[in-house]
Amino acid sequence: MIWDKIIGHTVQVEMFRRAIARQRLAHGFLFIGPHGVGKKLFAETLAQCLFCERIADEVLDACGDCPSCRQVQAGFHPDLLRIGLPDGKKILPISLLVGDDAHRGRAGLCFELAHAPMTASRRIAIIDDAEAMNEEAANALLKTLEEPPPGAILILLAPDAESVLPTIRSRCQPLLFSPLNDAQIVQLLRATGSTAAAVEEVVSMAEGSLDVARRLLDPQLLTLWKTVEQQLRATSTDSVSAVKKVHAALDEMGSDTAAQRENMHWVVRFTIESLRKQLAATDNPLELDRLGEMLERCFLAELHLRQTMPVPLCLDALFTELGRQSRMPVM
Repeated sequence: MIWDKIIGHTVQVEMFRRAIARQRLAHGFLFIGPHGVGKKLFAETLAQCLFCERIADEVLDACGDCPSCRQVQAGFHPDLLRIGLPDGKKILPISLLVGDDAHRGRAGLCFELAHAPMTASRRIAIIDDAEAMNEEAANALLKTLEEPPPGAILILLAPDAESVLPTIRSRCQPLLFSPLNDAQIVQLLRATGSTAAAVEEVVSMAEGSLDVARRLLDPQLLTLWKTVEQQLRATSTDSVSAVKKVHAALDEMGSDTAAQRENMHWVVRFTIESLRKQLAATDNPLELDRLGEMLERCFLAELHLRQTMPVPLCLDALFTELGRQSRMPVM
């Protein structure tokens, strides 16, 4: 079965199979779940099943060998439309939906979706990063969701329902994709050739996301992780030394502002993970209180990063406070 490559989402497969058998397939879906749990792969596999020339729709499977299957797998099926957040952008450009100013209404996903299918019986659109649509982009998509072309299916992908504007959310059938469990992530990583030792090291930090697990296998990110843990493992954190060592590790990974900001988020994440391990290893009420305050400081650092505080200032403020907390006596 083509679905064998999809790990952890058999319930969703059966839901679609029943809907097709009853001829009650919706025209709009909102796939909700953390990044890296397989939402996009599921949407593309669903499209392949509905386009397959050799297997009936109600079977919801694909041969993997017919021209339509090969086109989907190669990423250029003419009736499968895909858009997502471009690199370096925070907002999904409205031009991807309805064309730029010079071609407004005569280009973009909504325009293409309105055309008759070229080779299949329907057209399917996948909108990744749907949470990045602003009100203007959502309004541009609204008419297509309210009056979809015959047989057309729109699949929106987002990490959570609340991040999608209500006008869009209310017109889509929600489908929840839960985080993968540790065993599933281990299975998927081992299938790509990762060593058992490397996989075991990162799986607890992945939080159910295959994308996160793959990122954590990057040697530079692993070095940053080890650096942060070493600084926090000391009986009392030397904030000056910690800032210097962590900043040096950040510089090794990239000196441009965007890369440093992204990697600083990893520093905070690694710090939180290290503190959580310490929480699990103690039952001293005073120590639990202290670690709780240190975690609160990490959450504040995340807020500062989202508010565009400079990375060096954020790093210094975080480890200065962690150092102060770590030196407080615990009776």
